[in-house]
Amino acid sequence: MGIFKKTPEEKAEVLQAVGEKQRKKEERLSEVQDKSEGKAREKATLSGFNVTEAIYVFKCLPNDDEKGTLNMPFGAIFNDRVAKFQKRWTGNVNEEIPVKNITSVEISKGILPTVTVYASGNTMTFKVGVEATKIASTVRELISKGTANQTIIDPVAQVEKLAQLLEKDLITRDEFDKKKREILGL
Repeated sequence: MGIFKKTPEEKAEVLQAVGEKQRKKEERLSEVQDKSEGKAREKATLSGFNVTEAIYVFKCLPNDDEKGTLNMPFGAIFNDRVAKFQKRWTGNVNEEIPVKNITSVEISKGILPTVTVYASGNTMTFKVGVEATKIASTVRELISKGTANQTIIDPVAQVEKLAQLLEKDLITRDEFDKKKREILGL
């Protein structure tokens, strides 16, 4: 019997079973990601990379253009930057992009999902596995926190700008005082 021929109670049971199955799948994925993150953090530390303040650490495969690698690269997400660490024959390679410069994050799914972090004039690509969605969502969350913090305007800086306008006689003293009270909430 198909879902369209079921009673409302039977439909609800089917939907509940599907939802429960999806929840269990997400729990298993989260467990795998946590276990993978713990191993990656440990291996990155053993390789000499400082990831103690990282929010999330993950292991990835080298990109096609990365030659002379000694080990798999590690990616790490910090509060202020996204980093990629790798040991090569020529020495350690550390790439970093500050969160404030990141413009977007893209996931391309396939046999091996990749996460690409775009910044002004720079990109960083991570070939990862099941962590792709978690990596992208973590970076997006940091971007949104950063833009929320950037929208807060410093009142002292605004008053200083007003003072400069007053000095240049572009506004009157009354206009300066009125706007200053408005900015400072007096």
